[in-house]
Amino acid sequence: MDNWPISAKRLRAMYANGRADSMARRLARAWAAVFSLGLAPQRWVTLEVTGRRSGRLTRFPLGMARLDGRWYLVPMLGEQCNWVQNVRAAGGLVTLRHGRARRCRLAELPVSERAPVLRQYLRHVPGARPHIPVARDADAADFAAVAPLYPVFLVTSLPEQSTTRSRTGGGRLPRRRRWQWIAVGITAVMAIVVAAVASFIELGPSAAPLGLPQGRVSAPAGPLAGTWQIGGGSLAGFRLRESALGLSNYVGGQTTAVTGTIVISGHTVTAASFRINLTTVKVNGKTESQFADSLGTRDHPVAMFTLTRPVALNGAFTAGRTMKAIAVGQLAMNGSEHSVTVTLTGRRNGTLLQTAGFIPVPLAHWHISQPAGFGPFGTLAAEGDAEFLLILHRQ
Repeated sequence: MDNWPISAKRLRAMYANGRADSMARRLARAWAAVFSLGLAPQRWVTLEVTGRRSGRLTRFPLGMARLDGRWYLVPMLGEQCNWVQNVRAAGGLVTLRHGRARRCRLAELPVSERAPVLRQYLRHVPGARPHIPVARDADAADFAAVAPLYPVFLVTSLPEQSTTRSRTGGGRLPRRRRWQWIAVGITAVMAIVVAAVASFIELGPSAAPLGLPQGRVSAPAGPLAGTWQIGGGSLAGFRLRESALGLSNYVGGQTTAVTGTIVISGHTVTAASFRINLTTVKVNGKTESQFADSLGTRDHPVAMFTLTRPVALNGAFTAGRTMKAIAVGQLAMNGSEHSVTVTLTGRRNGTLLQTAGFIPVPLAHWHISQPAGFGPFGTLAAEGDAEFLLILHRQ
């Protein structure tokens, strides 16, 4: 879960105010089916307990913590967790399913005994980490501090025959029923894969296009003509569309390692060039080896853009208003160089020039290998955008 593409913030939002949203409920139903069939490791179970208000059987997919040979259940949402209230109302009597059903009693531990179990729980149940405000490698005192907020239940099996045993008296299911369970298991696993891909696309962070900075714009100050140098606040990167199951999103990476200059004569940009250190591009704040492999940054660490045609600046730009323009230049990247068209917006802001733009980049045109997508469930686009935001200071 530490590498899960959905951020911890978004995962917490799925359970805002202690209540699961529609996506969380769909995922819970799918996981409950998988855990019930015993298709996951032993610690993953489906808890069945009578609803305290509805009187109907409710199911919750849960991860258990094992400590000193005993199993424990912990609610990642704490006291407000729905299954905790149902278990208390049922006097601790529940059914746990993992390939077979076991009647169990859940006994709540005193606060003073919870800390070691909480630590073990966070180590082995990664889905709980965004919801419990303690690092999994924190000191025992940190776990003791939050222990009053998170009930811990010792799981004790009751002496009751498994409800999944055959009525013929043996412990083995008839062949027909075994195939039925296998079919159900395969369906459940497929549902999990589909739900995981859909949740990634729907809830994962979508890279927004680079644009001019928001906020107050000052009146132009100082001469326009001269050489302007790229400075602090400048960014460059890429955006690539991803699609799956009828949903879409954008993945992107950025870097601040952008250098270069533009030259203005009168009201015309006569020359411009800038360099991007591709080895410093980060995706969701992390360096991605897949990006480096696709773009060949080990052999070609720098991308270079050079303007090949002058760009006229109109009266709106010189007056401090936003201007749109098209520029033509050469883009060198991954050992290839091609003529490109750049869609630009720009303005003067006090003593600064600010410009943002994008360049369509067909991956095959620059011999960029297609990044891995979602297999049969989705794809990544064959064309992306190289983007930039340049903040320029007059030399």
